Amino acid sequence: MDLCKMRPKQNRLCPHCHSEYTVKNGKTYYGKQNHKCKTCNRQFVERQKDPIEAYKEQLLPLLPLLLLERISLRGIERLLGHGMSWIYKRMAAHWSLLPKELPMGRLGDAEVGLYCAEADETWSFVGAKDCKEWVWIAIERRTRLVVGFHVGGRDEEGALGLKLSINPELLDKALVFADDFPAYQSVFAKGQLGQEGKKQTTMIERFNNTIRQRCSRLAKALSFSKKWENHYLAIKYFIVNYNLEKIAKNPSL
Repeated sequence: MDLCKMRPKQNRLCPHCHSEYTVKNGKTYYGKQNHKCKTCNRQFVERQKDPIEAYKEQLLPLLPLLLLERISLRGIERLLGHGMSWIYKRMAAHWSLLPKELPMGRLGDAEVGLYCAEADETWSFVGAKDCKEWVWIAIERRTRLVVGFHVGGRDEEGALGLKLSINPELLDKALVFADDFPAYQSVFAKGQLGQEGKKQTTMIERFNNTIRQRCSRLAKALSFSKKWENHYLAIKYFIVNYNLEKIAKNPSL
């Protein structure tokens, strides 16, 4: 009769043939328990699961939150223990769920005679520092919600892109404050635009600091974007979640 069938099964599987008929077989040079498979006669040492690997598995559901912090994709790769292709695939899946328009809660339905919006542009680049891309952002002063953004050049076309990104119903009742950059004058109506230097744009300047601290692609470091589409979607992903967080904290919005 086969001895393997008579021997009681162990809870340690052979890593070579996956047999359950294994026995202890002395100690290794380093003092670890050695085992022997009675089916294939191979010896093996039972490997303990690395506690760091177990910790990384707990972090996997946090990928959407890690993409909102100033961590490069290489840093996320080291933190989660997965390759770039794994991260890119899931990152693209999250980006594909982004709404076409920015979430603004009930801001558009509010019975307000006049909205006050602050607009500004902040410098960024894609691929190399010579390939500049400016991020145009407009924020509503009372709720601090981002009501429009555009990525493009620092010219009249960029200012027009920002204007077109703002909800028309909100824009019709909005007074826009900006700095002295001439491109705003060619896009916004004279009675709608207020250019008083930096003293009326303190809130949008503070937001520019926030997005630079949170979005690694805007940092002037090695975590910059290599493609324009990824640059745009990463910024939009942050702004959408920023607005949703504001709305969640303030149900009246």
